[in-house]
Amino acid sequence: MSGLQSSRRRLVAVAGALLGTGLAGCVDDELGKDDPLIGDPEAHLEIELTDEDGEPRLDPPIAHVVDGGTVEWIAESGTHEVVAYHPETHRDQQRITEDSDPWEREVAPSSRFDRVFDGEGVYDYACRTHEDRGMVGTVLVGLPAPEEQPGLTHPSETYPDAASEALKRQNDRIREILAEAHE
Repeated sequence: MSGLQSSRRRLVAVAGALLGTGLAGCVDDELGKDDPLIGDPEAHLEIELTDEDGEPRLDPPIAHVVDGGTVEWIAESGTHEVVAYHPETHRDQQRITEDSDPWEREVAPSSRFDRVFDGEGVYDYACRTHEDRGMVGTVLVGLPAPEEQPGLTHPSETYPDAASEALKRQNDRIREILAEAHE
């Protein structure tokens, strides 16, 4: 990517963050105060992917960004396949917004993958390599209406138990925040 394109993307992300922060302040100063992962969307977030001593994880499991914000996955250890829950890329259920393109990318140690998220919504993804051990995450963009989000539906019965349970926990918390925001 050229320096000009990168600068333009960062400028758009920062402008979106300022607008999102202003709007979030108008919605409720206390939104998500008990949860450091959601309630205050960022323009850019990094998610660390690790696999140390057979314990794969991603941190944070929920990334809350502004519309137009960027999420960057960084492999600290192990090789990971970051993939959207979508019939074209992974599994049988679409768990990203209807108008979003699915993604999949291998992220090897010391490498990075970033994606700009345009459009409010809930975007669930997995590390295909470690999904069976619950390595799944959610990107929350803005504060969308919860009833319109495929990512907030019950996970398919075909998912590994650990992945299904992790998605349920994450999405229960996101539902709470979105319900608060839309009161």
